[in-house]
Amino acid sequence: MSFSFPSYRNLCQYLGETDALVELTELACRSFQDAAKRSPDLSAFVAAASERYGIRVNVSEVELLSRHLARGYIVTVYQAAESFLHEFRKEHRALYCKDWTGDAEDTDPLTVTLRKLFTTSPEVTIGPDLIGRFQYYRVVRNWVVHGKESDPSKPRAKFDEIVPYLPERQALESPLPRTNPPESLTFDDFICFSRVTKLIAEKVCLAAKPPDHHWLNAVPMTRFKRLMKNPERMRNSIAGRLCTDFGMDAPSARWIAQELYDSLA
Repeated sequence: MSFSFPSYRNLCQYLGETDALVELTELACRSFQDAAKRSPDLSAFVAAASERYGIRVNVSEVELLSRHLARGYIVTVYQAAESFLHEFRKEHRALYCKDWTGDAEDTDPLTVTLRKLFTTSPEVTIGPDLIGRFQYYRVVRNWVVHGKESDPSKPRAKFDEIVPYLPERQALESPLPRTNPPESLTFDDFICFSRVTKLIAEKVCLAAKPPDHHWLNAVPMTRFKRLMKNPERMRNSIAGRLCTDFGMDAPSARWIAQELYDSLA
């Protein structure tokens, strides 16, 4: 049975829009850099462009442009990932009517989520390669936003932890782009982190899927009771709501709708 939370679909939509903007930014960056390389005088080229667009630019920053952009891309994806984990927590609590416990100030939101969902090692379900890469990019994000970029020791140590898992993902039919060390991040790391985030979010949602009998008490029926005299319309309304809110496949949603209708009949 397919299953997802609204937070997952919001994440995919946001990252889809972000992908397009980042790709345009990367295209503009590469076009500018190629033109600069072809110019016989870099300083004159940058000065002319600065004059043309009214933007004062330091020539020394041109060679650092790709690196700074790549780091910014990682920050953007992590922001989306953190938002997903926050919204997922709220949706999970609402669906199961249970609070989350075990939070700690020094624990990252993905680890908190995995501890809540799994009593055994989450690596078995999620995959050590995906978790390892996500946590590496999280440390990179912290390094960029809060740390001193001149000291890459923390993200470098995290990168060294994921190296053994890299061949795992490359063996898949649709392998992830290469993960690069913190000093050498590229546009590929943005693509990799974006895909890793979506894959983890998808697996997290599936791990949180309730058993079928849970829906008999989890779906608020007040809004549907007015349709009791029209069974087909009532079942379609319930099934439509389940498909919209939880990404269910139609057969599963119809089965649950039938069970819910029968419980009221």
